Amino acid sequence: MGLATRLADLAGDALLSVSEVEHVERIAPDLVRVGLRSEAFRGVRWTPGAKIQMRPRRGALQLRTYTPIRWDADAGATELVAFTHGDGPASAWFDRVRPGDPCELLGPRRSIDLPALTGPVVAVGDESSVGLACALRTVHPDAVTVFEAGDPDALSAALPGLGLDGAVVVARTADRAALIESARAAVAAAPGGDLLVTGDAATLHTLRRNARQWAVPPRRVTGRAYWATGRTGLD
Repeated sequence: MGLATRLADLAGDALLSVSEVEHVERIAPDLVRVGLRSEAFRGVRWTPGAKIQMRPRRGALQLRTYTPIRWDADAGATELVAFTHGDGPASAWFDRVRPGDPCELLGPRRSIDLPALTGPVVAVGDESSVGLACALRTVHPDAVTVFEAGDPDALSAALPGLGLDGAVVVARTADRAALIESARAAVAAAPGGDLLVTGDAATLHTLRRNARQWAVPPRRVTGRAYWATGRTGLD
């Protein structure tokens, strides 16, 4: 074991709490739902939209960020939904994880303050945004969700089991025409609220620019990029 590996593990042991995987459910070809339990979660306040960061591999301090879909401070339990695309260390961890495995975590920490959004809320994202959409429904149950996906049928089949009934799912395309039109129609049908955009950095940029031209614009466009083509480790 090299010095860098030893230092990474020493730092991780000092900074990260250890939880245990309680259950694992493959809800779509690229989506995994994982339940975690830890004494460190007991009594910890969680604001919907706050993030936790997990270390998928010992010997390194690479962290990957997820939004819990629920948080039970009394039981010390939480759940994540992970999009297992690509061949990175986090995707590999979620592909092989089993009940009883340890999971090293940092957080919860402040990220997107979902209770502060002004309704009616329209949320736009992709497969990496599913966890946030679940958390959003806990504080804005009438929020409208619009997703772009590489496999729309698979995502549509998984969403009702997560409480995301009625979500609009369109195919991911280079021009994002169907996504833009679905988001515009959702905002027009429920005017006066916030438009929340997460997922692909290019989608966030496109909707920020495009929404200014809508006949019925949202009150505010807010959001966060989770990934971008050619880049890794975005928050």
